[in-house]
This record gives sequence, C-alpha cells and structure tokens, in this order.
Amino acid sequence: MSDLTHQTSLQKYAALFAGAIVNAGFGSLYAWSVFIIGLETYLGIMRTDVSIVFSLAIVTFTLGNFVSPYLFRHMSPAALVFIAMAFGVSGLSIAAMGSTYLTVIVGYGLLFGFGCGFAYNTVLQAGQAAMPDRPGLANGIIISAFAAGSVISAYLLSIGVDEMGVRATFWLLAMTIAGIGVLAMVLLWMSKVRFLIPEASAGQPHDRSILYISWIGFFLGALAGVMAIGHTAAIITHFGGGASAAVMGVTLMSIGNATGRLVAGWLCDQISVRSVAGIAHLTGALGFIVVLANPTGEGAMLAMSLAGVAYGMTASVYPTTISIYLGRASYGKNFALLLTAWGAAGLLGPSIGGYFFDLTSDYRIPLELAAVVTVLALVNAMRLPRSQS
Repeated sequence: MSDLTHQTSLQKYAALFAGAIVNAGFGSLYAWSVFIIGLETYLGIMRTDVSIVFSLAIVTFTLGNFVSPYLFRHMSPAALVFIAMAFGVSGLSIAAMGSTYLTVIVGYGLLFGFGCGFAYNTVLQAGQAAMPDRPGLANGIIISAFAAGSVISAYLLSIGVDEMGVRATFWLLAMTIAGIGVLAMVLLWMSKVRFLIPEASAGQPHDRSILYISWIGFFLGALAGVMAIGHTAAIITHFGGGASAAVMGVTLMSIGNATGRLVAGWLCDQISVRSVAGIAHLTGALGFIVVLANPTGEGAMLAMSLAGVAYGMTASVYPTTISIYLGRASYGKNFALLLTAWGAAGLLGPSIGGYFFDLTSDYRIPLELAAVVTVLALVNAMRLPRSQS
C-alpha cells in the first residue's frame, strides 16, 4: 500500500513539474521587450509597429486560454501540450525564417501568443487534477513559474540578441520550447493525470456570484498593479532614484511578482481566500501609500516591490478562488472568463498612468488612482465567503 501511495505521489509531482516547466518556457512571452531594438534595426520599423506585435500576442494568448478547455473532454494533457508546443515552435520558426514585419506578426504575434495561452490553461487544469487536495499550491507553483520564466528568459534572450541577433535568438527560443515540450509530454504521460470532466449540476447561480466577485477583484487588483508595474523604472527615476535604482526596482518587482504568486497559492490552502485576497490588496495599498508619503527614490523602490508582491498574489488568489468554489472540473472554462479581467486591466492600466503623467508631468495622480483602486479591490474581496466550505 505504501508503494502504491509513493508511486501516486511521484506521478502527481511529475505532472506538477511538467506544468511548471511548460509555463516557465512560455513565460518568455513576457520577455518581448528584449527584441524591440533589434527588430527596429533589422526590419527598419517604428516602435509603434513593434509594439503591435506584443499587443496581438496578448490577444491571442487570451484566445488560446479560451480554446483549450473545449478539448479537455476529448484529449489528454500530453496531447494538448503537444498542440501548444506545435503552435509555439512553428510561430517562432516563422519569425526566425522570415525577413519581413509580416512574418514576425504572424509568427510571434499570432501563433506563439496563441500557443502560450493554450499551454497556460492546459497545465493549470492538469495541476488541479494532479493535486485535488491542494489546489492553491498547484496554482501557485504553476502560475509563479510563468513569472519566473519571464525573468530568466529576459536575461538569457537579451544576451542572445546581443551576441547572435534577433533571428538566431528566435531559433534558440524555438528549440528550447520544443525541448521543454517533449520533456513535459513524457512527464504527463508517466503521471497518468487526466482532466476532470465538469458535472451537469456545476455552476449554480450562487456559485456564479463567486466568478463575478473574483472578476471584479482580479480586474481592480491587476489594474492598480499594471498601472504601477508598467511604469516602474520611470516612477523610480521620477522620484529621484538613479539608473541603478531603477534596475534594482524592476528586479525586485519581478521577484515580488513571482514570490507573491507562489505564497498566495500556498496560503489559499491554509486560510480563506477572502483573507488571502485581503492581504494582497492591503500589501498593494501600503506600497502606494509609502511612495505618496515618502516621494523619494527609496520610497518608490519599496512601493514597486510591494506592488509586485500584491500583483502576484492577485494573479494567484482569484484563479484559486474559482477552483475552490466553482469546482476543479470547470476550472479551465471559468479561468478563461476570469482572464478577461486581466486583459482589460492590462490594456487600461499603463495607458491611464501614461495619460496622467503627460497631463501633469507627475506620477502622483496615477499612484493616487492606484491606491483608490486597491482599496476598492479590498472592499470587494470582503464579499467573498469567510471560509473554504
């Protein structure tokens, strides 16, 4: 009996590790900025043209999250990871082989972005099936891997662009995604994990209110987070920090983001999601208050670090909330709906911050708005149930 339990545990960890490495690899999507200058020079295009590629990738990332849950009933996790890998590798290969702006649009903006989103939802659902007794921890590990992967990828890909150029770096990333995909497929096959199928009774009106509350909380928390995170370096330098302080602030924000996701996932298995959401939004509010009360480079660094932690916790607690209250079997489709809150916040947050800075030549109003939005998110979080039952 102990051997069987040990084998089952190893299989679960294999599935969880597979999800983590897939998300870490596809987290390179967020390292897009390292390609900007190289593509401008190589293709002779403007910054706006390059930015369109990443905007399209975000749209197709969201689309991939919507599509994959419809295949959970018909295909295994390993098969769906293969599909995600095929989209990702083919997209990066097209971007690497082509020498025009269109090939980058199609390869990176459409195919790679779609593959990232397809993989993201797939491995999250597989993680829920692998660890049904600890859904928060499963979410935290896999979601934090995406953020950690973006940090590592940004460093490695920037070296690649400097040493080999953009096209060769696209090839290198494609081969990396292929290697990760094959390893993940083997691990998922060995784990024997299968997707949970939602029951016909799932999704009662009372339960659906959890999705609405979570959507609002995710939107408000992400809006405040990306409003600050999208201007992290500029905020630090605006309040007197030097170039090294700005780099350190961005690094601390990224570490806080990844750590916040992991910690929030673990906490959701220990205390109520209401409490975790409250901690997340209080952390964000504290950060904004710090820089408003102490408008210095050091204050801004601390504020951005706390904003990163709060954003990471927000990105983990609300997906875990819908898993607990709406059921793990329906998690994929509900997560796709929840993700639209992140998409809306991502489109609005940085633009709002930039607009008010252009209007006032100061970041005080954007930070005040972020503080207010975070408090509203805290009030909304109090609408969640007091217990996990």
